[in-house]
Amino acid sequence: LLAARGIHIPRPFIISLRNTFRRKSRLALTLFTLTMGGAIFISVFNVRVTLHEYIGQIGKYFRADVTLDFDKAYRLDEVKQFVQQTDGVEHVEGWQFLNAELLGENGEVFENLNILAPPANTELVTPLLVSGRFIDESDVRKLAISEAVKDYFPDLEVGDTLQLKLNGREETWEVIGIFQFVGREGILAYAPLEYVEQVTNLRGRSFSYRIVTSRHDRASQDRIAEEIDRFFREKGFKVRQAQSGSASLDTAVESLDTLVVFLLIMAILTAIVGSMGLTGTMGMNVLERTREIGIMRAIGADDRAVMRTVIAEGLVIGAISFVLALVFSVPFTYGLSYIVSVAVFETPIAVVFTYLGYAIWLGLVLVLSTLASIVPARNAARLTIREVLAYE
Repeated sequence: LLAARGIHIPRPFIISLRNTFRRKSRLALTLFTLTMGGAIFISVFNVRVTLHEYIGQIGKYFRADVTLDFDKAYRLDEVKQFVQQTDGVEHVEGWQFLNAELLGENGEVFENLNILAPPANTELVTPLLVSGRFIDESDVRKLAISEAVKDYFPDLEVGDTLQLKLNGREETWEVIGIFQFVGREGILAYAPLEYVEQVTNLRGRSFSYRIVTSRHDRASQDRIAEEIDRFFREKGFKVRQAQSGSASLDTAVESLDTLVVFLLIMAILTAIVGSMGLTGTMGMNVLERTREIGIMRAIGADDRAVMRTVIAEGLVIGAISFVLALVFSVPFTYGLSYIVSVAVFETPIAVVFTYLGYAIWLGLVLVLSTLASIVPARNAARLTIREVLAYE
């Protein structure tokens, strides 16, 4: 049929195709292990990119290069004056906090609520809004809250109110936005500094400051954090800590990479088992085709032709497993991403696909298929015409 359309395929390759599908049950078992190894391998790469993408998005909540915390509230003007004496500092913001309790309809306490209060015009927070908006300078008793609150109020929408208990007083706050955040960190909320400083009676003062530097790499952040910490301690300020902004994110990335490496090792081991199964399959195929190989040798096939036929059969099996791995990798990626994200972040995250896993697995499965076929191919090439014709 192909020849009639001007497509000419070498006869040895056609023989390889025929031999590939001769023992369908044996082929199915070999394809199963190779396909599972490939699907898991590709899925792990997709999950790795997905997790790193999500960490990068979460990093938008921590865009300050250095966080400076005190045990005592100090004036913003004073802290800013001292901080800007450090080379590389470009911007300083004072933040405040409110500790509140989230109450139920009957007044029962559901969970503690951490309310961060940056300036309303801050550029150091870019929330992943699910609905609504972020804070505004004119907001009074209004907050943007993480979607973890829906564990207690599944039907909560923008415009609804929450009962909070602050400093022993029950208050009603309006929800102006709902954003995505790591559920394991509890419920997080934001309110404008312009209102919170009235509640705390700390106008123009703060316990915590966010510092932006000219360079944003981890080494520069650590260096400036150490300089600022030492400078303020020498000046007599009661410093709690000065920490680089990338510290917590880098720790999270390292932990995730450890998990991904473990999953990748499991996928590679599965692929190796599959290649070992392919070696056994090719050995059985060569044994069953001993007389056929003898006939090929008798009509002029040399060692290379025999080896090419066997190796081509192995490559065909590897190529088929790759196509099947492409199909199965999609549900595997979604399932594995959901399991890992819920276990680590306690919230499902959007899946990201990358071509890298597909490209690496294609090369790897072809190499494994070739290596798995070499030994059976050499054994086939060593058979003499007299031996194979006398084989029963």
